[in-house]
Amino acid sequence: MEKKTVHEPNTHPKESTGVKLGKSFGSMFKRLFVREKDPLSVLEEEALQTPTQTIIKNFIRTKLGVVGVVAFILILLFSFVGSELRPIDESYQEPALSNVRPGANYLKYPSAIVKEGVKEISSGISFSVALTNQGNVYIWGKQPIYLSGRATSIFKLPKDFPQGKIAHIAAGDRFWVAISEDGKFYGFGYNNFSQLEVPQNVKMKIQTTAVRQLLAGEGVTGILLENGEIYIWGSTLATRQDIVPAAYQGRIVHAEITPLNVVVLLDDGTIGVFGTEGNEISDIPEELTDGSVKVVDFTTSGRAAMALDSEGKLHIWGSVMHGLLNIPEFEGNVVDLFGGKNNFGLLLDNGELVYWGANHFNQLKMPKEAKHTKYVAVYSDIFQNFAVAEDGTISAWGHEGFIFGSDQFGRDNLTRLIHGGRISLTVGAIAMIISVIIALIIGLVSGYFGGWVDNVLMRFTDVVISIPFMPLAITLSTIVTGSVPEMYRIYMIMVILGFLNWPGLARLIRAHLLLEREKDFVLAARALGVKQRNIMVRHILPNIFNLVIVNVTLGYASALLMESALSFLGFGVAPPTPSWGNMLDSAQKSTVIEYYWWRWVIPGLAVVFAALSVNLIGDALRDAMDPKASEK
Repeated sequence: MEKKTVHEPNTHPKESTGVKLGKSFGSMFKRLFVREKDPLSVLEEEALQTPTQTIIKNFIRTKLGVVGVVAFILILLFSFVGSELRPIDESYQEPALSNVRPGANYLKYPSAIVKEGVKEISSGISFSVALTNQGNVYIWGKQPIYLSGRATSIFKLPKDFPQGKIAHIAAGDRFWVAISEDGKFYGFGYNNFSQLEVPQNVKMKIQTTAVRQLLAGEGVTGILLENGEIYIWGSTLATRQDIVPAAYQGRIVHAEITPLNVVVLLDDGTIGVFGTEGNEISDIPEELTDGSVKVVDFTTSGRAAMALDSEGKLHIWGSVMHGLLNIPEFEGNVVDLFGGKNNFGLLLDNGELVYWGANHFNQLKMPKEAKHTKYVAVYSDIFQNFAVAEDGTISAWGHEGFIFGSDQFGRDNLTRLIHGGRISLTVGAIAMIISVIIALIIGLVSGYFGGWVDNVLMRFTDVVISIPFMPLAITLSTIVTGSVPEMYRIYMIMVILGFLNWPGLARLIRAHLLLEREKDFVLAARALGVKQRNIMVRHILPNIFNLVIVNVTLGYASALLMESALSFLGFGVAPPTPSWGNMLDSAQKSTVIEYYWWRWVIPGLAVVFAALSVNLIGDALRDAMDPKASEK
């Protein structure tokens, strides 16, 4: 019987030409763009990388090195970009704001005062107090620093404080006072001149006579009664019993306290002044005292005053500082006058505000809504300003606070830290560049030529190393920079640090050059007649350049610390030019360490973070440039 072959059906359909072409292109694409994993892939990748790419890859693997780079970039942005965005006036000082602790939101008032309606707002150096139409008191801002035990909190009200029954308030520099409707006096804050302790005779007066106005200034308090009598107590301004002229008592309509004087408006429309004689405010224009014009209102700043007469004309006198006497042009009639420590302002009948003077704390930076808002009252004290609109809303502008506190001269520590960082970082960088140039020249020449040249240069290096660095730097800084301008003094410090910081790097370069000069490529270059200068610069130097970069990075941190140390000791960058080192100078006083921690902790941390970030970068570079690091 014949055996038949049975053919099984084909379960795989015949592929079309299009499918075959698609698979072919897909395979080609995969080979071109998709790297298959195999044991040789790592070696192939290493072979295709340049040395620079390998170093970068190894550096990125070091997490602390990346952290150091990010931190150092942020420090550079903080110092160099920040100094452009936040300019500094090195000569400006504001003693009233000395040693203010870190804080902000001086202008962030409680919303309750808008709901209850503002009757009065008065501000101190870092806080404000508001009295509402319902007789309630609200305080906001930052607690000032006190050095004596005679002080209380400005925010903590006693249990018996009669909220809802307060008639008058007033804020001084570091304290505030209040009087209730029944004539009881309350004081909070600094009491260094007994300004919170009402004299016995005044206590009796306010129990029987209504109070028209409560006054407060720099360590001084006063009360103006409805019968025109005024009583002042507190600081040296009020030490004399006869401080108020007898001719004024019983005739005073309005009064304001300045640091040196008390200015009063009398019932006959003339201006009077008492206190310290022979200053700008005490020299009142004659027409304001002889009755030639009738004054209806006046205001004062720190050392100037401005009055409005019955004809609507303004009269201004006092210090010319900050352009206080230059009244800007305006249209409309004056309704009210107000003044801060270094500013004057006008409220016009159309509700507009006119403000001029200093702008160190954004006193002239009025809110955007001020252009189209009609105001009915303005309260301006020291550096804070509050304007109340017809609908009861409040616009605030001026000093918002010191994020990093202030120093002993009332200067903003944040601004000085930014500009001080630019100085310190620049001084350290230039000093390091100078020392590297010297180290390269001496190290290359000594290691390449050897013999007597090497002997002379290395003995000179040993001499420089043996000299105590800090005493020599202090001596040279004192001799060279004793009587030169500040900018040249900074240049001299760069040069001094650069000339004294090179020996260690020079010896390290020499040691590596001794190894490199005996290698075959150097011998080949000599045999070909290459000049010795070109051999050192073009052939040997690139082989030790990695070493130089690492040591420059680590040496920069040392130069930064050295500049800070010199400035800290008073032999570096001199005030008022800021640097991180001279900002730390205040830490030499126990009072600063105990009470004003922000004046030394914050610049100290800036130095530490800058030096630490640079050291992290240097350590990471050293590991990245090590050939063994790529094997990990």
